[in-house]
Amino acid sequence: MDRQLYRDQLDTLRQLPPRAPVATRDAFAAFTVHDYGRRRRLHPDVAWEDACRAYAFAAASHADHAGDLDLDTELELEDHWERLSGDAGPDWPVARTLLREAWRWLDEHGAIQPRMH
Repeated sequence: MDRQLYRDQLDTLRQLPPRAPVATRDAFAAFTVHDYGRRRRLHPDVAWEDACRAYAFAAASHADHAGDLDLDTELELEDHWERLSGDAGPDWPVARTLLREAWRWLDEHGAIQPRMH
């Protein structure tokens, strides 16, 4: 997983309002706000901050696995998620749902490129 991409995405997403239309040129960020709005009805206990971690994790891990979410990959990601999130972020079943949806979006729209610093 690209840790710099994770941190960059997390910083970007944390700055977005989770309940308002997003005026941004960052298509992935706009997707996350929209997706969170849809999923909030199913998981009202998941805060935007926690969802941001899962979406950033999805963006940072997508390229490493070419969007292929087989059982081995899922087990590896679950282990990585548990170490990365600690007590923060949603539990893995919810994070996995957000990750799958984000990977689907990334497959259709293209992977996120790391920012040049």
